[in-house]
Amino acid sequence: MESVPVSEQVMRQYEILVNSSIQVTIWRQSANNFYLSVNTALLALAAYLYSFSSATGIVIGVIGLATTALWHETIQYYRSLNKAKFSVIAELEKQLPVPMFQLEDERFVKEDRKKATWIESKISILFGIAYILIIIVHIYRIITP
Repeated sequence: MESVPVSEQVMRQYEILVNSSIQVTIWRQSANNFYLSVNTALLALAAYLYSFSSATGIVIGVIGLATTALWHETIQYYRSLNKAKFSVIAELEKQLPVPMFQLEDERFVKEDRKKATWIESKISILFGIAYILIIIVHIYRIITP
């Protein structure tokens, strides 16, 4: 087997890891699209069934809360996974002439912007609040005839 110079090995590993981080971003976006679709459908169903049964509204609210909790945990999972990947990328970049991702991150931090996972997690929380309101409204309808 041919011996590969260390710098070429590092570059190959770096490329694999960068491609892997891109794949994680694609998976994360697919998961977000899935949860957004499910939550939109549940809210539409809750609005459609509002006048039918308060028990049904409560059930939809509980299912929505559970879905939103799973969504929030999924966001946190991908956040942790990306953080780990970029930590390894930063280590590999120490062996490269230009630490591109490290430089990008430093400049991004200077911009004082929220990261995508922070925004995504707040969206899931907003859906959770909507489901809590649905549950409260239906409980109120039950206790006040």
